[in-house]
Amino acid sequence: MQTNVTELIKDNELKNIVIIGAGYGGLTAALRIERLLKKSVFFNVHLIDKNPFHTIKTQLHEAAVRKTEVSIPLYKILKNKKIQFHLGEVKIIDVENKTVQINDKLLPFLFLIIAIGSKVNYYNITGMADHSFPLQTLYDADKIYEHNSNVCAISASEKDENIRKENLRFVIGGGGLSGVEFAGELADHTSKCVSNFNIDKSNVEIIVIEAADRLVPFINENISEKIKNRLIQKGVKVLLGSKLIKRTEDEVFLSDNNIIKSKNFIWTGGIRISDLIKRGGLKTSTVGRLIVDEYLQSESNKHIYAIGDSANAVNPVTNKPVPAAAQFALQQGRLAAENIYAEIFGRPKNAYYPKVLGEVVSLGKHLAIGWLALPFFKKVTFVGFLGRLLKTAIREKHIFLLRKESRNWITY
Repeated sequence: MQTNVTELIKDNELKNIVIIGAGYGGLTAALRIERLLKKSVFFNVHLIDKNPFHTIKTQLHEAAVRKTEVSIPLYKILKNKKIQFHLGEVKIIDVENKTVQINDKLLPFLFLIIAIGSKVNYYNITGMADHSFPLQTLYDADKIYEHNSNVCAISASEKDENIRKENLRFVIGGGGLSGVEFAGELADHTSKCVSNFNIDKSNVEIIVIEAADRLVPFINENISEKIKNRLIQKGVKVLLGSKLIKRTEDEVFLSDNNIIKSKNFIWTGGIRISDLIKRGGLKTSTVGRLIVDEYLQSESNKHIYAIGDSANAVNPVTNKPVPAAAQFALQQGRLAAENIYAEIFGRPKNAYYPKVLGEVVSLGKHLAIGWLALPFFKKVTFVGFLGRLLKTAIREKHIFLLRKESRNWITY
């Protein structure tokens, strides 16, 4: 039975719709529900994030190598919006009392959208957390950029070639999307390092280590092979079927007993979900994602929705969980907002059907590989500079969609 607005509103009390997380999905959901409820005086929209900016996470590898700007201040996006922003981190979701704790304050909710994204997963590998550079946040990207810039400068005056080679050996743990995109960017950057500091090109080495038998395992096998070949052409070494078992300050230990000496280790090998959802007593998957129905509502509490990395959203065609990707988070954010609006006013909700618009992997400033779904074509593959243009277009589309939702033509 559908809930209607008269049942939800008592004594003209304002009702809160709370969104945790200002990533792709959370920010989109907040903007969409605010627009849908703009003429209603009974609801407040609250957005919570531990950062005062929105990060374009699909471009973090560029920030880590080229210092590209990949964040947008939230005040630019939320300007003139009836959205109350809370800077802080949610400590507790109290399902029974319908409140969330932000820092030391409690915020009640009528509906809650969980869009908290993901964290780095080191898989309990010895030494990994202490001796690696993760690439998950803007802070991580800044640290990598500063470190790599210093490495190039320091190596220029190193007389011992063996030490210089070790200083300029970069190891990337994880050959998924983030790992290969970072490797492609880094290959371009080290070329500049060579020319700017007059370093012998043979002194620089970039190694990608992947436990699976191919790079970017979720993507089409043919495209995966092209990615590997293009990286090799750029001078990147690719080690497949190799598991990392230990990391020290200057060594990487592999399952095949090989040891690689390097002080430059970037970890892109996995993500995990915050235990906030599980601690709230909500039903989660084995990896900690909230179990949701076809409407993206929690199976255990219909006033709670989850989107993006936080949701165990299932593709009804494949019966498999939808992978974590910006295009799906954007779709889910819009749908969750529309379904809450429908729930409030007693209208039918819409089921979630993911739309795969394409997959593009950038391998440097001027190179990308991928495919795009176009009208009248099943799939069109792009390789090279044209693929890079497509990658840029997708990035700009994300920005455009935020502009469209906010009606603020923010500059970036």
